[in-house]
Amino acid sequence: MLVLGLLGLWGGTLLAIRGAVLLAEKHGWSQGFVGLTVMSIGTDLPELFIAVDASVQQLQGVEASGIIVGNAIGSTMAQATLVVGAAGLARYLSVAPSMVRRDGTTLLLATLMVVLLGSDGAIDRLEGSVLLIGYALYLIALSQSRRGQEADQPGVRGVLPPSLLVFIGLATVILASHVSVTEGVALVESWGMSQTMVGVLILGLGTSLPELALSVGAARQGHGSLAVGNAIGSCVFDMMVPLGLAATMHPLLVGRETLIFDLPALALGSTVLLFFLFRKKGLQRREAWSLLVLYGVYVVSRTIVG
Repeated sequence: MLVLGLLGLWGGTLLAIRGAVLLAEKHGWSQGFVGLTVMSIGTDLPELFIAVDASVQQLQGVEASGIIVGNAIGSTMAQATLVVGAAGLARYLSVAPSMVRRDGTTLLLATLMVVLLGSDGAIDRLEGSVLLIGYALYLIALSQSRRGQEADQPGVRGVLPPSLLVFIGLATVILASHVSVTEGVALVESWGMSQTMVGVLILGLGTSLPELALSVGAARQGHGSLAVGNAIGSCVFDMMVPLGLAATMHPLLVGRETLIFDLPALALGSTVLLFFLFRKKGLQRREAWSLLVLYGVYVVSRTIVG
């Protein structure tokens, strides 16, 4: 059932994104802006709905903080290393330095905010609101650069109207997220695994499948800014919106292993990615392999930590 839930998240998100991109094309937005906003928010619907669904369960007395926090961090780590690395293997990724400076800095600041807010072992409702306000300010800044030199968006055509595709995709994601959270908690109980580990390794990787598929596809078509923008935008979204919204619904507990292992690992992975992108204004295959190895080391280490 967990596998079916993850497949539902993947398929539903692809439908929603297909419709969202069609709608975005009408406005002539740049590839970078589409990747950082429409694509990233769309592909992060699984993480968002998992956080909301798990928070509802928390309101009903079921502790699910580990699922929420672990999924957000695991998904961000997968996108910063696995997704960008896979896209870099498909084709050389060329990225504007301004995107690296602005959005890369935002990603590091978002990670730092989560570290500081969760340093006492919890993220309360007020702190969750701070994360949401921070993301709103980030979107306002992005809106100033929605039009750029890259005016060509990837052509997407379908039989169904874009709005219907978005509706069907969202409905699928909502249902699949409920299945994923329910079965994820059941997996914790049956295997004796920690909630954070399930969130980081299983849900985090599973909910990154849409970003992986879309970023690799965009890279193969030569849309480097779209591929990287999707990944970085998704990372920023994951660190601020799912955690922020979930915390405003019900305070989140942040485990000690998250503070001393997962968040530092995420900061390292993000820094390495941004260093590669800024140094050569892009990502070559050797650097892409380095990101993939880094993710592999993280997964193995996280399994050992438990």
